[in-house]
Amino acid sequence: MPRKPKRHELQQRGYRIKNGLECAPKPRLILPERHLFVTEGTKTEPYYLEGLVNLICERYGTQVKKQFHIMGEGDNTLNLLQKAESYQQNESDGYQHIWLIYDKDDFPSDAFDNTTNRCNAINQRFKKEQRDTEFHAIWSNQCFELWFILHFDYLQSDIGRDQYRDILSTHIGRHYKKSDLTIFATLYPNLDMALRNAKRLMNTYPMESPPSQKAPATNFYELIEHLGEYLK
Repeated sequence: MPRKPKRHELQQRGYRIKNGLECAPKPRLILPERHLFVTEGTKTEPYYLEGLVNLICERYGTQVKKQFHIMGEGDNTLNLLQKAESYQQNESDGYQHIWLIYDKDDFPSDAFDNTTNRCNAINQRFKKEQRDTEFHAIWSNQCFELWFILHFDYLQSDIGRDQYRDILSTHIGRHYKKSDLTIFATLYPNLDMALRNAKRLMNTYPMESPPSQKAPATNFYELIEHLGEYLK
């Protein structure tokens, strides 16, 4: 004969749930960390990131959109870092992750490479100060459209920017425009392929080589892998 529960057991929520006297609460989603994206481009990168954030909002609800801020600056690499630092200082709640997203284009190699070095230096200082903010240098050599092409094909040739647009137009079945608001939705079904191709491409270069010496290549997959937990 089963033992009659004691009064204090009946009052304990765990006991009541286990024995069907009370429904278990629905698991609560943990809000994403606060992210700031500061991009060199004013259309291509922001539109793609907007699509990514909107998909996260479908999973979590629209209340999480405040956790993501996208700033399309249209400025060179080192100025992006200065603006990102300014945004961080002026934001009362701060950011846990600050992503600088930029291309090689025609910028000098030193400026292109130094952005990564300066982000690393800031992170080392923040770590000593026990601050929870991390800067990420997310670059593409030659341009961001390389990430788009890798959703369809493994591209290892260092080609010009105009050729990127032509190849991408062929893959998506329409004329590619930087102002395409639907580009994330178009590419998303092939996201896993892009991750594989981007990492495979990166592994063809010596790890110690600076970004300017890795062409073509992009480390945008690092951002996707970090935010991937929010897409599950």
